[in-house]
Amino acid sequence: MSENNEEDIFEDVEEGKIDELQLELHKEEKETKPPIPLNKLLLIFLAVLLGSSGIAVALGAISNAIATESMNSFAEWVIIYLMLFGGIAIIGGGVSGFWGGQRKIPIRLVSPSDASVIGIGLLVCGYVIEDCIDNEIEFTIYDLKKNILYEEILHIQENGLFYTEIMDEFAPKKKTTTIIVEAWVVSAKTKERKFVVRATKLEDMNTNSEGIKIGNLHFFPLVHKDFADKAKAIFDPRRKEKGVIENVPISGGGSTNIFHPSKDVSEDKFVPFSFERVAKMRLNALYFDIKRSRRIIISLFFFLVGAGFFIYPIIAIFT
Repeated sequence: MSENNEEDIFEDVEEGKIDELQLELHKEEKETKPPIPLNKLLLIFLAVLLGSSGIAVALGAISNAIATESMNSFAEWVIIYLMLFGGIAIIGGGVSGFWGGQRKIPIRLVSPSDASVIGIGLLVCGYVIEDCIDNEIEFTIYDLKKNILYEEILHIQENGLFYTEIMDEFAPKKKTTTIIVEAWVVSAKTKERKFVVRATKLEDMNTNSEGIKIGNLHFFPLVHKDFADKAKAIFDPRRKEKGVIENVPISGGGSTNIFHPSKDVSEDKFVPFSFERVAKMRLNALYFDIKRSRRIIISLFFFLVGAGFFIYPIIAIFT
């Protein structure tokens, strides 16, 4: 988004009012180093296997020299240490496969956040870190009774961002009301296997594979998974200033608040808002997500290293 377009967002701000857009950072958006390429990661694990095997041989020699009265030979000491390292590697594989949880950030709203008070004039933006079907976001604003106040199809930009500027289209009401901002997307990458789905229901899904059809039922169809992010805000029709927001406490979870005009916030926790900064947040979140999604591959590498440690003990047993 050009600087001119960003400046247009604030052109109607009331003179003399504090109107500073700032951005709160979550751990997913903080500076994250790019993930290590898998071929380099494999070389690291191979080096660990060879290096640890050498350590096992050295420890075996030391133990054999120290424990002169032991019944164990040098080869048996080496086998003990190799099996110890192999057990540690297998435990590490189990921990790495469990640690990290599921992927949680394919889509993120960065404004407004819970407890925000907004008036006529609302900027909503966010980002995606997965390819989306039709490259579109279904953006909707509801009231608490699920009545639709505003809806729009937002196109995702080349840098993975989506945004919209709303003036008074969703504000026919005269009273202060709580609104729910929702961004919904269907991922082209993430898919989900269903057990059984009726044919009439499957027609309404974004189907990748229809599975096995028996009569009116489809068994094991594969459908594209959808993701959504929501945030609540308080709409006050009396608030006419564009981009001005009450100094309310920042919500600890969910979406991120970019409307916070206080001059007293810590510079370490907040940074000035810009679409370039949101694009950087999105890149950091992508790196974070790649690292989380690799946990199965890393777990496999651990198990392969563990198996490598057991090669010599197994050969020794059968020879």
